[in-house]
Amino acid sequence: MSYDSYLHRARPGAPGAPILFAFHGTGGDENQFFDFTGRLLPGAAIISPRGDVSEHGAARFFRRTAEGVYDFADLKRATEKMRDFVTANRDRYESSTVIGLGFSNGANILANVMIEHPGLFEAGV
Repeated sequence: MSYDSYLHRARPGAPGAPILFAFHGTGGDENQFFDFTGRLLPGAAIISPRGDVSEHGAARFFRRTAEGVYDFADLKRATEKMRDFVTANRDRYESSTVIGLGFSNGANILANVMIEHPGLFEAGV
């Protein structure tokens, strides 16, 4: 996977600054928290991907089989894809500190990446 495996917005940060990933909720997109996260950590690199799954036209990071029921096979796929995306962007922007902010479905993918790949993110909100 590469740094552009998701449609996303990016803002480079100051040299050596942290990188902050913003993960939208169901129906959101890469714009939902982009400006907000830039105000949270001025100088940080900001990366905000759009979920690659559509549920009745609403963007998500992984599928559900029913309302509130995760598709665990797709969650596994999405977790590995997101790990690769985060790693590639961390390396591209030469950031040693990786922070994630997620809302709703974005919080779910962030939490699962943090569980399955401890140490990739230093902190998650």
